[in-house]
Parts: sequence; structure tokens; C-alpha cells
Amino acid sequence: MTLLVALDVIVAAMLAVTIGFCLVLNRRLTVLRRSESELRDVLAKFNQAAAQAEAGIARLKDVSQETAASLRDRIGEAKALRDDLAFVTERGDRIVTELGKKISAQRGAEAPLAPARPIAASAREPSKVERELLSALEQAR
Repeated sequence: MTLLVALDVIVAAMLAVTIGFCLVLNRRLTVLRRSESELRDVLAKFNQAAAQAEAGIARLKDVSQETAASLRDRIGEAKALRDDLAFVTERGDRIVTELGKKISAQRGAEAPLAPARPIAASAREPSKVERELLSALEQAR
């Protein structure tokens, strides 16, 4: 009988350890269940943020394409203006050289005047000679 009592004590001890283990496991599972709902909330917010980021990237892509098209147009316009300016400058140099030759011929000088360097725009009114030169340049176009 002492053997049966010893076995009962061992089984009772094992049951007590199992009950203790079950209580600890139950507490951990409760914490896990609470954490699961928090994790779902975090994942929902993360999905929402990812969707907003995708929408923002799509808008950014559209805006960058529009900006690139606008820049291409402006670059084309700038190249055309550059070509026009080069033409007008070249034509102006020719006119100045011809005028210099005519003035030199009228004065009896041997060497024609050199073409003038472009002068930076100022706030003053253009002189009569400058207006005439601008008018001649416009007519040359």
C-alpha cells in the first residue's frame, strides 16, 4: 500500500505541476489574444499607409511626366529663340560692318570701323541712332 500511496503522491504532484503550467499558459494565451487585436490594428494602419503611399507615387509620376513635357517644350522654344538671336546678331554684325564701310567711305578713311560689341541693356531710353538700327534689324527679318 505504501507503493500505491507513493504513486498517488507522484501523480498528484504531476497534476499540480500540470495545473500550474496550464495557468501560466492561459495567461500567456490571454496576452497573445490581446496582442493579436493590437497587431490587426497595426496591420490595418500599415495597409492604409501603403495604399496612400502608392497613390502618392502615382500622382508624383503623373506630375513628373507633365513637368518633363513642359520642360521639353520650353527647351524647344529656347533653342528656337537662341537660333533667332544668333541670326539677328549675325545680321546686325553684317549691317554694322556695311554701315562702317559706308561711313568710312564718306569720311575718306581707309580702315572700316570694327563691329560694335553688344552693350548690356540699361534703364535709359534708346537714342535716335539706336532706334533706327533696331528698326533696320526688324526690317531685315
